[in-house]
Amino acid sequence: MSTAYIGLKMGSTTTYIYKPGNGIVLREPTLVAVPTNPKVKEITAVGKEAKDLIGRVSENTSIISPIVDELIQYEDLTISMLKTFLKKVFPSRSFGLNIKAIVCTQLGLSPDEQKQLERVCFKAGIADVYLVPDVLCYALGAGIDISINNSAMVVNIGGNTTNIATISNNTIIDGYNLTIGGSILNIAIAKYIDETYGIKISQNQAEKIKVEICSLFDTYDASISITGIEKLSNSKKEITINADEIYPIVEHYYGKIAESIQAVIESSKPEVVSDIAKNGIYFYGGGTQIVGFERFMFNKLQFKINISENQRLNIIGTGELIKFPQLLKKILKNN
Repeated sequence: MSTAYIGLKMGSTTTYIYKPGNGIVLREPTLVAVPTNPKVKEITAVGKEAKDLIGRVSENTSIISPIVDELIQYEDLTISMLKTFLKKVFPSRSFGLNIKAIVCTQLGLSPDEQKQLERVCFKAGIADVYLVPDVLCYALGAGIDISINNSAMVVNIGGNTTNIATISNNTIIDGYNLTIGGSILNIAIAKYIDETYGIKISQNQAEKIKVEICSLFDTYDASISITGIEKLSNSKKEITINADEIYPIVEHYYGKIAESIQAVIESSKPEVVSDIAKNGIYFYGGGTQIVGFERFMFNKLQFKINISENQRLNIIGTGELIKFPQLLKKILKNN
């Protein structure tokens, strides 16, 4: 029986699979298209195909993420989705192929949530599952020194959650999971436009607004035209949104993240704070790409801000654990 090792990250917005020697071989939206009728559980589309259907299907079909706030909400749908993704990675998979997966997880999973994640992987066709906190995988992928003589603070601003951790000796010293991320900001933007203009927009349109004009500069000069459905007339209407309108929403959510980071720092031992002062704070995830992020966080925290250009170092870090099984064994023992 042959063995294949993979790294796996199933996030609320995106799923990644890594293969040694090939790198990231799958990057797909964590989405499925299912009949709205609760009695029918057949999946009609998965991943990119499901995302392409947003706004293009009747009320008889729903596009949903089976993973919400990084937690599995619909177990059967998650199993079916993962099976589909594994078939894409191993299209000619033989019955005897033994898949072993290092799975990146968010901080603070309960024993039941860990068992559920393992169960989903097993039922999807993965033989052995090793759960490793995402922030540790990132630190390894980024080559950050987390030896016994050095500690680091790592912050992941993802789609639905923000993970904040201090790490030393390949072990998480302190960690905090905050339910704020890029998708939460999309929801807040859509709500603002609904309440201010009486216009409904899709989450894809809210995402476009966030990407194109959102900023952490209160004087940022940018605007975007969008078309939505006016609630009173139920007809299409185009409006122009300016960056300064959205700024209070953006500042509120990123301010909450900064407050949580500060709280973790204040609860850390002096030696850890000294290392953070020397090395700075390491940020990654899609939420770090907003204009003005570095200046905003520096002003709030007064530490050097390190932002990864490569946002996929967490899934790449699983490759280090595949390469060095003794390191994996140590991490599994200590975390």
